[in-house]
Amino acid sequence: MNTFEINIQRKLGKNWPIVVEHSRQGELLSSRSEGTLELTAEDLQKLTSLLGQPLEYGTYLGKALFKEEIRDAFVRALHNCHTALRVLLFIEAEDLELRTLKWERLCGKIDDGWRLLTLEQRTPFSFYIPAITDRRFPPIGRRDLRALILVASPEQIGRFSLEPFDVAAAVSCVRQALGEIPSDVLATVPDAIGEPTIDELCKHLTDRTKQYTLLHIISHSRVIDNGETVLYWVKENNQVEPVTGTRLIDRLRSLTGAKSLPHFIFLSTCESASREAEAGLGGLGQRLVRDLGMPAVIAMTEKVTVKTALALGTKFYEQLRQSGEVDSALHEALAGLAERGDVTVPALFSRLGGRPLFSDQLDRDLTNAEIGYALEQFEQLLSERAPALHPRFAELAQKLGNSLGADINALSKSAREEREQALTAVNTLCEEIIDLSFNALALGQQPPTYNSHCPFLGLYPFREENREFFFGREQLIIQLNEKLTEHNFFSCVRCFW
Repeated sequence: MNTFEINIQRKLGKNWPIVVEHSRQGELLSSRSEGTLELTAEDLQKLTSLLGQPLEYGTYLGKALFKEEIRDAFVRALHNCHTALRVLLFIEAEDLELRTLKWERLCGKIDDGWRLLTLEQRTPFSFYIPAITDRRFPPIGRRDLRALILVASPEQIGRFSLEPFDVAAAVSCVRQALGEIPSDVLATVPDAIGEPTIDELCKHLTDRTKQYTLLHIISHSRVIDNGETVLYWVKENNQVEPVTGTRLIDRLRSLTGAKSLPHFIFLSTCESASREAEAGLGGLGQRLVRDLGMPAVIAMTEKVTVKTALALGTKFYEQLRQSGEVDSALHEALAGLAERGDVTVPALFSRLGGRPLFSDQLDRDLTNAEIGYALEQFEQLLSERAPALHPRFAELAQKLGNSLGADINALSKSAREEREQALTAVNTLCEEIIDLSFNALALGQQPPTYNSHCPFLGLYPFREENREFFFGREQLIIQLNEKLTEHNFFSCVRCFW
């Protein structure tokens, strides 16, 4: 993983110190460069005049940031990187004049011109937001992905000067984008599990039978005069209920347990990351990461059309399912929307630091969902390849099954030890029977091809295509077989070959 982290520090005099660190995969130490950012009153006025021109705005901002040592460090990092260079921006400074700038439009000098980092496939861009909470999110795998979709377009939304949209079509679009990822819906549609209210949202997030790791919200929102973000959801009888960002965060903060909050939220709502909100408590997207510690949030920095938001989600989830990398998935999704006027509106706020949302690494601990999936797959393979070992497998599966419904950190020491011993034993059994580790099976890898007519590797030379080699020696084999049990004969052949 190659990252280029930009830290704009607290103001000293007239300038903001900048520290960048370039970390490269396979290298223990990162390279560090320092510089300064200077924005005069004239610069700020110029940026204001360029608000309607995203590329020109981002170029002007980029030239102020990427200069001298910072520019050279970025050029070197990009030149020496054979994969994507993840650009992480952390604005430590609290000055509103700095924080309210549209950094999502930032451009970098790439090849022969200045290009929007959010659209450049070589430089996935995100806002790095350190959390101020100690809430922990346990690691998840691909099989832990489960989405809760909240879609709200209440009646009488017009009195807030907002246009209603087709809820059923929006739900269908998101579900299609999620693909194989299971999902439930809070909306006014026939198959919904509840209405799109704040109470229903909290109720289902704390459902122990379903851990929602993804939350996708589609609704109208805006930033009001005090800088607060307001979401327009539903109350009784599909009437409008304005839900402030502060109220939503307070309700989510009160949810207990490691599985109560999703790992990722897609806020398909206007101005959910508005820079104007910095005058209050900060945009909703930033606050969800900073105050609640959520690993990643995609939010909208300005008004965005429903058409663009739905198209973005469709491509985004397709890429996320493949890689687990939120930043690269967003960039891939934006690539197909590059010519739309609101393409620079989506922004990623994250504390992942370029790491994937979920991982398929074989050397990590398996989640409960992955263990359960692997046990199901192994039982089916065992029935064909070694049915005599099914009682042994059933014993191990029972021991593991006793712990799959609980958080591993909540188990007693003896229960954790029993779980680890059972995992070790079932892994040994798995490797012997299907020539694949239990971890690999849990992460969806396919075992080697199995031939039921020639189940042992030692018997492969006896296949029809090798008949010529053994021509005239059949009688010797028959005599040897008469002196050995069938099992021992096969074992001898396997060892010999």
